[in-house]
Amino acid sequence: MTASPSSSRIARIEELLLENASRALTEDERRELNGILRQDVAARTHAARWLADDSALADHLRESSAAALYDGEVAGLAVLRLAISTPARRRRPGWLPLAAAAAVAILAGVWWTAAHRTEEVVARFGAMSDCLWVQAEDQSMPGDPLKRGQRIELSAGQAEIVFQCGAVTTLRGPCILEVESARGAFLTLGEARTRADGPAAKGFVLRTRLSRIVDLGTEFVTSVGADGHNSVEVTSGEVVVHPEGGETSQHLRLGDQLLIEPGKGRVMVRIERGDESPGFHFPTIPPPTDADYADARNGRARITLGQGRLRPLTSQWGASGPVERLIDGHGQSGEDMPAESVFFEDNTDGNLVLDLGCPVLVEKINTYSWHQNQQTLDNRFRAQQRYRLFGSSGDSPPPVGGDPAEAGWTFIARVNTDEYFGVRHALDRPSQQACSILSQSGSLGRFRYLLWAVEPVQVPDKKFLNHTFYGEFDVFARP
Repeated sequence: MTASPSSSRIARIEELLLENASRALTEDERRELNGILRQDVAARTHAARWLADDSALADHLRESSAAALYDGEVAGLAVLRLAISTPARRRRPGWLPLAAAAAVAILAGVWWTAAHRTEEVVARFGAMSDCLWVQAEDQSMPGDPLKRGQRIELSAGQAEIVFQCGAVTTLRGPCILEVESARGAFLTLGEARTRADGPAAKGFVLRTRLSRIVDLGTEFVTSVGADGHNSVEVTSGEVVVHPEGGETSQHLRLGDQLLIEPGKGRVMVRIERGDESPGFHFPTIPPPTDADYADARNGRARITLGQGRLRPLTSQWGASGPVERLIDGHGQSGEDMPAESVFFEDNTDGNLVLDLGCPVLVEKINTYSWHQNQQTLDNRFRAQQRYRLFGSSGDSPPPVGGDPAEAGWTFIARVNTDEYFGVRHALDRPSQQACSILSQSGSLGRFRYLLWAVEPVQVPDKKFLNHTFYGEFDVFARP
């Protein structure tokens, strides 16, 4: 059993570690700390544990590109770089002894500079197709080495990046990616398809400004828009997505996709196909419910037309149901039920406004749609969900005409399920769909009013625009 270091040594260790986070230690201070850590195993363990608990110091060490080269009694100290570069909340107790011993090397002043580290070759270019580079002087070719920290700016075409761990990332221009290590990269802009199906490639990490995607033996596609909007889609296997700034993660499997909005809220959008039954069963999104905050039975919320007109009854087509159906606690009873759906008149725009009665913390919003024409198999146009969601916390709602953002509404999220499902042909579109909007922080914000700016759907080979058959809007909130 390891003895505890004396209280005086604890105080001195922490004092020197804290000083090292704000300035370089003097030679005498470094020698003193190094001596304590060399002579006392318990002191080394305490120092390592203190490093793990102090996120600011961990960030300082990581940003300084610290790496241990100590050639003392403990072997394998290169692992220290993993211990330092991993956030404290994700470290496991097993790394402490190694990090403790390595702390001796760090504070003895043995560092690799960033310049030295960037000389390390960690990947190579693979196959290329019609590549145009942002920098005219860039004439990269297949097989060319890529060093740690090297930035790739692809204007057009496709280029493979083959990492030393075996992972292969294919960039589609325009795209900007930085090679961070033999097992990871940072995507700034564009689309990157990563295949990490070999044992050595498992655990490959692709980072963006909004998320960190950890591969579990899979293939996935990541895209980053010019506004920072993120999309992660799993085409094989599974990944874990860690949105930046939050404690929880999202586990994605084959066919799953996660969208992350830029901004402080770290809003995530999850879209799934249903089993095409009145039960509205989805892989992870629950079916429509009357247990949400906005359900009509609670008497707290009221939904109205903000702009536009629901489709009326005609000699050829059925009419939309009343807007109140969206908060009645259940979806449609069948696949082509206009009277049980809410939809706008064709060739028009419209929006829906939900008054929650008072400002509340909105935690999650689920929307559901279902449409399959009974006579034509590929007529599922009214299943697509396409809208922008806004909120307001004022005593009265901002104007509902024109651009909601310019009128004073707060943007929350955007939804386009055809884009999500990659619909190229009519049968690609699921007839039953659910969309779940939530935040990494646990709250989308404090709002009294929610506004759905609903967009119509273009019907191929037709001159008119259809509107979606929405069945239910569920809003989960707390005071």
